[in-house]
Amino acid sequence: MLLRAILILGIAFFSSWRASAAVGEYKKGYHIEVGAYQNHLTKYFDTSTGYENLMSSFSGYLRLRRTLLIGKKWGFEPSIGTRIPWKSGIDGTTRKFNTHLDFTLSYPIVSWVRFRAGTGVQWILSIGDGGPVVLNNGTSTSTFYTPGYASNGFIVTAQSGLSFLLGSRLSLNFEIYGQGLLDNLRRDFDVLGTLGWRL
Repeated sequence: MLLRAILILGIAFFSSWRASAAVGEYKKGYHIEVGAYQNHLTKYFDTSTGYENLMSSFSGYLRLRRTLLIGKKWGFEPSIGTRIPWKSGIDGTTRKFNTHLDFTLSYPIVSWVRFRAGTGVQWILSIGDGGPVVLNNGTSTSTFYTPGYASNGFIVTAQSGLSFLLGSRLSLNFEIYGQGLLDNLRRDFDVLGTLGWRL
């Protein structure tokens, strides 16, 4: 729903442009972005009907991106972002904090559209409350025990996307993140849509 709202808002801004209006100019600076994040798209489409939301989740996203100019056209855009609010695990005893640290290069396709591509690291911090959890186990239920400690996971990602400059400060951004790209069993994709404001 949030991704649709961002898309509709972006289209409204885009369609309101007049030919005489100044198109956003690519400038160095900091950008604050808010948007929507959908993870595990591959699992979402591969799982049985009714279980999609257990395999994939939709959340808000907050990101700070820095734009640095490299020559006349290239840009280097490191960023840090996090999913909001933080997610609870399926069993309800684990909280997950998901943060991205990205390093992308950008290049203009046309004056108001930039292509971005790069790599990054996704950090997943899981904090377990511990204790028993009763789960379905085929035709009956069984008690499983969850750990009562924190654990970290790091995933190297590759990403690409488009940034539409909607004015002197406003941008609409779409990105896709890939992980495990060389492994058929682990390959997965996440998508992100944000509205950005240059500070």
